[in-house]
Amino acid sequence: MPIFRRSARLPDAVAAHLPKADRPLAFAAMTNGSFAVVARDALIVVGEDGLGQRTAWHEIENGSWDGETRTFTITWADRERPEQPLVLESDDVEVLTSALRERVQASVVHHETVEIGGTRVRAVVRRREDGSLYSQVTAFGPLPRGEDADREIDELERRVREAVGLTS
Repeated sequence: MPIFRRSARLPDAVAAHLPKADRPLAFAAMTNGSFAVVARDALIVVGEDGLGQRTAWHEIENGSWDGETRTFTITWADRERPEQPLVLESDDVEVLTSALRERVQASVVHHETVEIGGTRVRAVVRRREDGSLYSQVTAFGPLPRGEDADREIDELERRVREAVGLTS
């Protein structure tokens, strides 16, 4: 039986550890005996021994799949945080990855990307689990130093915040 069928259910001993509000939208068995669970508000790693980790969607930048190793790697919005690999039992991940992608994208309210000094810079307004909004600026490479670059970055962030009604 495929692990990711919509009609499949988490084992009762695992589901018992999920917070009531975190109804599974999709899940996948991991090789360590835990399950990766996509819920409305968070990605949850849970096993029969309890809740391992609960991460709100706004904390996740994206994920990538390596079919050879059956590893789904989470890249955090906070780039200082090391990536998190989830090694899955199966390579049938379409339902899980689609649900994960949809939930991460649902946390993005508005974004804009520009190039500053040859480096791609993205400003994003995201929605936290409590509904509050915040902005985040990410550079994908080294940025030039100086007032001009700082001004461009500040202007980028100002534009995305203004676009959704955030002030200052």
